Amino acid sequence: MTHLIGSLFRNRRLLRELVVRDLKARYVGSSMGFFWSVVYPFINLIVYMFVFRYVLNVRWEDKASPQDVAIWMLAGIVVWTAFAETVGRATNSLVENANLIQKVVFPSEVLPAYLTISSLINMLIGMPIVLAGVAYFAFVGGTDAEVASLATQEILPEPTHRALALGLPLLMLPLLIVLQGIFTVGLGYLLSALNLFLRDTYHLVGVGITVWMFATPIFYPPHLVETGNGGRFAWILEANPMHWLIDSYREVVLFASWPDPGLLGRFALAALVVFALGATFFRGQKDRFPDLL
Repeated sequence: MTHLIGSLFRNRRLLRELVVRDLKARYVGSSMGFFWSVVYPFINLIVYMFVFRYVLNVRWEDKASPQDVAIWMLAGIVVWTAFAETVGRATNSLVENANLIQKVVFPSEVLPAYLTISSLINMLIGMPIVLAGVAYFAFVGGTDAEVASLATQEILPEPTHRALALGLPLLMLPLLIVLQGIFTVGLGYLLSALNLFLRDTYHLVGVGITVWMFATPIFYPPHLVETGNGGRFAWILEANPMHWLIDSYREVVLFASWPDPGLLGRFALAALVVFALGATFFRGQKDRFPDLL
């Protein structure tokens, strides 16, 4: 693991150039350029809001403020999109760059790393939109009076009864981003190396990401899982690292609260363990990559 980290540091110039190239290539020839990083989450929000809120009528409580629901979902979508995109691309990164790995002395460990950094930067472009929405609803738009009255009486469950706000806990954002990067890179190392042994891994990851997304409270409130069906499926949240991460982001970005130390600590531990396992497996199989490709 330390050897891999050292290699990334030694090849930091190459890493930076790959990130810049990837960011430029995302929107090459596009008239809107990086603005798509803002538009795409909104398009997802509109689609999922329509499906979950209005078609399936997911129980956010009858008096839930639509703006609170929208901004709550958007915060989850922005984080999840960066994670899912990176895992999907990183899994097939070695196969897609087989010509480099086979013909020259190329530090293959930079591939999952640069994809992760690129996606995180792309996420950071969309995050100010979430913060702007919170600022507007908190300080300008206000909330529905009836909703505010119910919130005061603590009739509504979380998160609908909590007031949107910005505050000092935003200082936790860099830590959350770093932990997300460590967790994602670790998965990228593990899955990209595994994909060389079992090429079905790439397709299985695509299915797994979809299942994981719906097992994470992005489009529905956590209390539906915790209390529904007698709490039989509450273990899904207890065993879901992305729920721990997204919940921490929401506390910081939406409610000006410090993240739950238990959830944040668990995610930090999971990130380090996943990175250690992924980096060790990747490094152990690296010499076999040219033959496997």
